Amino acid sequence: MAIPREHDLEIEQDPGFLRRSWRVQRAGWIGMGAMLVLALAGLLGSGPLSRRDVTIPGFLRVEYQRFARYDAPQTLTVRLEPAATNAAYVRVWLDRRYLDGSKVETISPPPVRVEDAGDRLVYVFALARPGTPATVVFALQARQIGSMSGRVGLDGEQAFAPFSQFVYP
Repeated sequence: MAIPREHDLEIEQDPGFLRRSWRVQRAGWIGMGAMLVLALAGLLGSGPLSRRDVTIPGFLRVEYQRFARYDAPQTLTVRLEPAATNAAYVRVWLDRRYLDGSKVETISPPPVRVEDAGDRLVYVFALARPGTPATVVFALQARQIGSMSGRVGLDGEQAFAPFSQFVYP
């Protein structure tokens, strides 16, 4: 049975509104896609955009994440060159300002001792094979939101490796 034509719904359409609505939807999809790509690339945590390293030529290289998340695990890796490991012990220091905004979960290998030197903490490591490259990994959790900066160096050397991070909530 056919419905009589006098009962048809007449809906007015606004082509201008529809075009604006589609533009807004497309912009939203493009924005979400761009955010997804940036997140996968490391803008919001670990990834190629986030990985950074700072070097003191001939002595050490510090590898860290430029972007971190609050209370999420992260690592700060210090790679020591043979020139820095020519004694039985190596003394690596970290800036206290950076450590105040972070929680150190573990250090691998564990230090023999930790010394308080005012504006920095000095970690003393025993070396199994002096004169060979060594790696120290600090497992951390950020305890501060926003921009953080720090320094890593060898005790007794003037040079240090500065680095900075941004910690997301």
